Amino acid sequence: MFCASAWWLLSCEEQWVIIEPASSGGGGGSAEKRVVLAEELTGVRCPNCPEGTAALAALQQQHKDRLVVVAIHAALGYDQPYPQSRYDFRTPKGTEMANYIGAAFFFPTAAINRRIVPPETEPYLPRQIWAGIIAEELEKPLLVGVDLAQTYDPATRRLEVQVSITPKQDLDGDHRLTVLITQDSIVDYQKVNLVTEPNYLHRHVLRSVLTSATGDALPALQDKTTVQRSFSLTLPADWEERHCSVVAFVHRGGVPNKEVLQAAEKHIQW
Repeated sequence: MFCASAWWLLSCEEQWVIIEPASSGGGGGSAEKRVVLAEELTGVRCPNCPEGTAALAALQQQHKDRLVVVAIHAALGYDQPYPQSRYDFRTPKGTEMANYIGAAFFFPTAAINRRIVPPETEPYLPRQIWAGIIAEELEKPLLVGVDLAQTYDPATRRLEVQVSITPKQDLDGDHRLTVLITQDSIVDYQKVNLVTEPNYLHRHVLRSVLTSATGDALPALQDKTTVQRSFSLTLPADWEERHCSVVAFVHRGGVPNKEVLQAAEKHIQW
């Protein structure tokens, strides 16, 4: 168990734990390399969106664990499930998060680390430039490490998650943490060009946001001082846990600057 302190017994979802540099072992995994977040805005009635999904899957195959993909089913006018759909991928927090990121005017579209790339005025970017922006983001220096630890009990379907954030330097301004759950490889209806496909494989579907949709405000981020936060969730019965992952990312909270500084993903294991 990754949390045995008295603090864990008192509250596992509401308090920040601050670990001074002298007692911190430093981060590993994603804390040592830049990881990019791609947030795809999509919907089951969006005929062009599968092209974007395929492009992101190919980019993730190229970059492996250095690219995290989240599919937010909140594309206005395209996100309502069909009467015969097995699932409704919409969530109130997902819609709120999509609106917080910005406005979308074309599909397929995705935000890459929530960067605004001129001449675009919103973080949602066209598919043709995703690869180049991802490559640019991967070359940026790492400002903060994000590490995930989790335990899962298949009998109770209870998931416990601990997020550790370690800045590489003092960071000023408003910074936030967003933590969410995705599920991959869900078979359901999807509009693909002019055809409604009943057995489409949905990828990286946002299932739940454990923080606020706009991110939870972080305490002051100081060089090499780790801050930690824990979350708990009981997975619904219709979620296939072997395809679920925890995603966490640190981002700025300004307007319009909501830039993602670092992301991490961990598949649920037991």
